[in-house]
Amino acid sequence: MKIINGTKLYEVEDLEKMLDLSRITVQAYLRAGRIRGVKIGKRWHVTEKNLKDFLSGNTETGNSR
Repeated sequence: MKIINGTKLYEVEDLEKMLDLSRITVQAYLRAGRIRGVKIGKRWHVTEKNLKDFLSGNTETGNSR
């Protein structure tokens, strides 16, 4: 996890551990928009808000930030 400008950003490795999912599954969820995130370079980043939305069942696609 990183904190940038007060915003917590989780990477795929963090989500794997937190959600007990494989790397491939987390990446598939990100590509499909089930988990909203942004790709910076080669790495996905998910805000704390987007992680909470996923966990609460809010998986609407749209703005990924």
